[in-house]
Amino acid sequence: MKVLMVSTNNLDRNGISTFIINNAKIMATRPRMDIDILAPNDVDSNLKKELQSANIDLFILHDRDSKPLHYFSSLISLLRKNNYDAIHVNGSSTIMAIELAAAFFAGVKIRIAHSHNTVTEHKKLNRLLRIPFEIFVNRRVACNNAAGKWLFRNEKFDIIDNGIFLKDYQYNQDNRTEIRKKFKLNKNDILLGNVGKFNYQKNQLFLLDVLKQLPEKYKLILIGNGPDFKDILLKVDILGLSDRVIFTGVVNDVQRYLSAMDIFVLPSRFEGQPFVVIEAMANGLPIIVSDHVSREVDVINKLSFISLSITKWVKQIKMIKLRNRLIDSSNNILNLSSHGYDVEKNADKFYENVYSKKI
Repeated sequence: MKVLMVSTNNLDRNGISTFIINNAKIMATRPRMDIDILAPNDVDSNLKKELQSANIDLFILHDRDSKPLHYFSSLISLLRKNNYDAIHVNGSSTIMAIELAAAFFAGVKIRIAHSHNTVTEHKKLNRLLRIPFEIFVNRRVACNNAAGKWLFRNEKFDIIDNGIFLKDYQYNQDNRTEIRKKFKLNKNDILLGNVGKFNYQKNQLFLLDVLKQLPEKYKLILIGNGPDFKDILLKVDILGLSDRVIFTGVVNDVQRYLSAMDIFVLPSRFEGQPFVVIEAMANGLPIIVSDHVSREVDVINKLSFISLSITKWVKQIKMIKLRNRLIDSSNNILNLSSHGYDVEKNADKFYENVYSKKI
C-alpha cells in the first residue's frame, strides 16, 4: 500500500508533526507499506536527513494558504504521478477538503481526515468548506473523542491516541544534572517548564505573570519559538524576570529537558490532545494545564486542570510537593502503555483499523 501523509501545518517540532513522523517511521518498516510525507514548508535539514534515513520520501508544496488553486493543482499532479492508494490528511478543520478533493480527482480511493484539535482559527472558512469536506472524506480519525466530535459531528470516526516512544521519555538523572548545570540552576531552584510554539494558543505570556507572583526560587524554561517570541522577550524585560526565564529555542531532544524540569505547565487557550503532555507524563512530571485542555488527556488521573487565573495557578504551583521522579516515570509509562499511548502499538492499530479496512 502506498500512502501520502499530509501535514496541513508546518512540518517541524510540533505535536501534529510528531504524530506524522513517528507513525511514518514505523509504517515504513512494515511489509508492503510505502509511506511518503507532504509538507507546506521548507523543512529543517536535520529533519530531512532523519526522514531520508528512515526511507521516507518528503515532498514540499508551498502556497497552500497564499495560492490554494496552484497548491491544489500541484497536489493532483503529485498524487497521480505516484499512484497513491491512500491520502492521510492531518489538521483540525474542514479546510482539509482541499487535499481530500485533490485526492478524489486524482483517483485516490482512501481519503482520510485526521482531527488533531477542538477549534480552528479560520471559523468562516471552516463553515464554508463543510459540504465539500463531507463529500470527499471517506475515513475519519481523531486523536480523541473531543477532537472527533468537533470536526465530524455525528459521523462515526476511529480514535487513535497520540502515542509516543514511551521509553525515550523516561526520567534520567544524568540528563537532569547536565541540563541544570548548563543553565546554572541551584539544587533548591524549582524549574517550571513549557514546550510549544510561542503563539496565542499556547499562551506563554500568561506564565510570565504567574512567575512574577512566585518566590525567586521558581524559574521558567521555555522550549520552542514562534510569532510571540518578541512579545514574550519584551514582557520578561518589563517584569524584571531576565534572570529567571530560560529560552532554549527549538530542540531535538525534548526528553532531556523534561528531566531537568520540576513542574510542567501548559496554559493553552485551546488544545486537542497535546503530545507534550503525554511526554511529560512519561517523564514523571507533576503537570498543570488550563481547563481548556481536553480532560481525555488525563489517562493517569494526576493532572491539575486550572482556569486561567494567575492567583489560582500560583496557589496550585506552591501546593505541589516534588516526589521520586524515577518511580513516577516508570509507573506512568506502564499506565500510558496500557491505555494505548505506545506509538508502535498504535501504528499497528492504524494499519488494521484505518488503512486496511474496506471502503
